Amino acid sequence: MNTIKTLRKPASIVKIGISLVMAVIVGMVVANMRQEGGRLLNPGEIAPKFALKDQDNREHRLEDYRNRPVTLAFLPDLSDSSVAQLRSLNSAIRQFDTLGVKLFAVAMGSFANAKAVHDNEHLNFPILLDSDKKVAGGYGVETGQRVSYVVGDNGRVLLPIAMVHAAEHGQQLVELTECCLDKTPPAPSPLIGKSISNFSLPRISDNQPESLYGSQPSKATVLFVMSAECPCSGGYDTRMVSLARDYAAKGVRFIAMNSSANETAQEIAKRAQQAGYPFPVVKDAGNKIADRIGAQVTPEVFVIDSSKVLRYHGRIDDNRKETLVQSHDLRNALDFLLAGKTPQRSDQRSFGCAIYRAKSK
Repeated sequence: MNTIKTLRKPASIVKIGISLVMAVIVGMVVANMRQEGGRLLNPGEIAPKFALKDQDNREHRLEDYRNRPVTLAFLPDLSDSSVAQLRSLNSAIRQFDTLGVKLFAVAMGSFANAKAVHDNEHLNFPILLDSDKKVAGGYGVETGQRVSYVVGDNGRVLLPIAMVHAAEHGQQLVELTECCLDKTPPAPSPLIGKSISNFSLPRISDNQPESLYGSQPSKATVLFVMSAECPCSGGYDTRMVSLARDYAAKGVRFIAMNSSANETAQEIAKRAQQAGYPFPVVKDAGNKIADRIGAQVTPEVFVIDSSKVLRYHGRIDDNRKETLVQSHDLRNALDFLLAGKTPQRSDQRSFGCAIYRAKSK
């Protein structure tokens, strides 16, 4: 019995060791490829910027994910082996969300084919279409290659992965990403515990000004940063409607804000109507408020107490699938505030789509 226990204890250590060895092997493979004329990017090099559209014709820009790690899985096609790789990556999506990492697949092919694969496999991340291979070329990925990259929150390459195991790539990429990232938990929002100044933005419904705090005092205010196009944001519509209805009678005010420069008032109004939002929706043109409060992704929430002090910032809960939620972060924060207490967790890293910010002049 004692021998069995002794053998089992190092399992997690062995797993970490294997991941580290894998990282070293990958580095050696990359070095060999460079010697043979390859041109994969080295760790520390700046990851080339890109703007690519996904299977739903929604544009994604690498620069919008600043301050957040990104993984890029370059696929040579959308064949059966590539679909197996996508399926493997999708099975690890919660682990990527927990790490605060945005996952992209980058592939050649048609929008119709990409959408069919995306929808059939119920993928929780986008397939970016790189039909002319310009982005792949910028990352040194040659025709027929499967290559993945881990890009740090500073926009620099942390690790190129040239030895991709398609059917097991989800766990492979998670473990190698964990090896690359700083294990220190991210610092909480610098605005936690500080007063949030009131502001007014035009309502989507009638273009009239709506203030953050409204005309009546509230026991708490929830600012919900949403998107009309982001699938992850849309996946939280039902939950936000339920939360707003549950807490409105308890004196909590909800207001939604859209800061995405690529989404029109008409698109936002349509989303709000379809979702049945029981709260006002405002447009943050030029993402000025998002910049001021540090909003990065959709969906994302800011919870402010009756004294107008920010008490919680981050995700709504811990899983894109409502049936699998284990930590109801927004609900817990509100319950603490309504009980006259400070939330135990003031900052939980959000996951979803980056806010498509207006281009700097």
